[in-house]
Amino acid sequence: MNYDYAKIAKEVIQAVGGSENIKSAAHCATRLRLIVADRSLADDEKVGEIDAVKGTFFTAGQYQIIFGTGHVNRVYEQITQLGIAETTASEAKEAKMDGKNQLQKAIRTFGDVFVPVIPALVATGLFLGLKGALLNDNFLNLFGMTNADIPQTFQVLVEVLSGTTFAFLPAIVCWSTFRVFGGSPVLGLILGLMLVNGALPNAYSVADPSSGVTPLMLFGLIPIVGYQGSILPAFVAGVIGSKLEKKLRKTVPAVFDFMITPFLVLFIMLILSLLVIGPLLHALENVLLVIVEYALGLPLGIGGLIVGFFWSIITLTGVHHIFNMLEISLLASTGFNPFNAILCMCGFSSAGVCLAISIKAKKKEIRAIGPSATVSALLGIGEPALFGVILRYGMKPFLLSCSINGVAGMIAMLLGMKGTGNGITTIPGMLLYIYSPSQLIMYVILALSVFITAFCLCWFFAIPPEVMETDTAVKKDVPKPAPAPFPDVLGSAAKGTFVPMEEIPDPTFSQGVLGICCGIEPETGKVYAPMDGTISQLADTLHAIGIEAGGVELLIHVGIDTVAMKGEGFTSHVKEGQAVKKGELLLTMDLEKIKAAGHPATIMVIVTNSDDLTSVEAAASNKLMPGDQLMLLQA
Repeated sequence: MNYDYAKIAKEVIQAVGGSENIKSAAHCATRLRLIVADRSLADDEKVGEIDAVKGTFFTAGQYQIIFGTGHVNRVYEQITQLGIAETTASEAKEAKMDGKNQLQKAIRTFGDVFVPVIPALVATGLFLGLKGALLNDNFLNLFGMTNADIPQTFQVLVEVLSGTTFAFLPAIVCWSTFRVFGGSPVLGLILGLMLVNGALPNAYSVADPSSGVTPLMLFGLIPIVGYQGSILPAFVAGVIGSKLEKKLRKTVPAVFDFMITPFLVLFIMLILSLLVIGPLLHALENVLLVIVEYALGLPLGIGGLIVGFFWSIITLTGVHHIFNMLEISLLASTGFNPFNAILCMCGFSSAGVCLAISIKAKKKEIRAIGPSATVSALLGIGEPALFGVILRYGMKPFLLSCSINGVAGMIAMLLGMKGTGNGITTIPGMLLYIYSPSQLIMYVILALSVFITAFCLCWFFAIPPEVMETDTAVKKDVPKPAPAPFPDVLGSAAKGTFVPMEEIPDPTFSQGVLGICCGIEPETGKVYAPMDGTISQLADTLHAIGIEAGGVELLIHVGIDTVAMKGEGFTSHVKEGQAVKKGELLLTMDLEKIKAAGHPATIMVIVTNSDDLTSVEAAASNKLMPGDQLMLLQA
């Protein structure tokens, strides 16, 4: 169908509140992206009635109008001719934070750093849960066994699975922080590894009085230790280090930049981390330890109230591993650990709040992360729930969780609950209470009460408004020409892993707004033609290619929001109007650059005229090679 794109552009501007409401415009292969001054002035219904519009939604600070391939670029040309400025990369980044106060911006940035870390923490939570269940003496005693009866090889394997992530957590955090703040991620990785180098006294050993390991003392005053399991030192080092690198990149002459900048960043930041950042946080650790010891001794369960309320806040600092010393000291002197009961209830509270948000949320990202983060919290690892869900969009769920933690901690102290060990909490933590039927019963009842209370209170009173913003676009049927004979099998466009449509991390694709599709998580940077046909479109930024053949209209979209890279890292091997054969190389991409820019590299293969076909079905699973059967089409 022929459209009057000049008319469409004028109608779009009017429907979103006029040119004065549009700060700037950009487009990708399918969507017109407008940064607007006031979202409420955009009339979704009017926009949806405009010719060629397939849907609208608001996300990442942008009002996005879906036109589809072949139309969006023409509308964009007319929009810019009417005086609307082009969106710059900095404007797009700022738009994501538009309307947020400084605290919200800081929390969002903190979340952006830790979201990539969540999968590793979730896996570690599962490993720790299995470790606590299989190697706990209280459990083994039921079968007449002790840890001494477990083969050493098996114990070492379990230790590697459960201990690696936290042992090298500073390296992961430093890498992600450099990435978010614009530094070189590999420098962040190396700096983080330096903070846990084996030449430094291990933080866990220093926290254990029986280990005999003590900090190195510089000038007899400054303690130097490794930072295994710590978050805040690596985060602060990452922020300062990335800013230092960017400053040096601007000042060091280009001919020396390659050698001098990495050297200075690593040297300066290691010294700063070991002599200033680390010792300051070490002093903070000691202060926290004194406070907690005093608090636990207060009457009427007040100690449990204080420790419970502040535990999640302490976790944010990443210095909570120091409390191993407290727990070990309590076990050594009394044989019991009342501190563990408080921590266990905090875990159940976080899990309840996280589950409520993830179930009620409409954002697909939260619905995807939430359940696994909840399971992790129930197995004793609270960071995924805390950083990935609870703190992601505001303070209300976090403060609710802290309040429930405090009440639960007070009840635990009043009931005299105390475990027989340390290091495991929540569901695996039950193993520390099986020594007494009354202790186990109290544990189960309190845990269920805390989990249900946290879930219900969050569900009704503390769901962040941002997670309720739907990404669902209002779809509008656009007439298509009757299809001619077409290929009935589409091949895989790359070597990689099959991704079902509903799991693609972008609502435009996962909800089939542009047509039925599926994804491929690529293992290499080569993209191939899924069918014989003609190149109908090649995006200026090279991240999207259209192919037509016998009535089948296909769009290959490489990466999520990779339009922002403006072609960097992409090389095309075809041009518009060129005939291609199935399996022919279309383009190559630099996967490392895409990841460094913070974009998923998922390749989407979309049948954009799938509404005109009788059937479009995915016909793949697991690993794929180029040309392997991907989708089946029927007229």
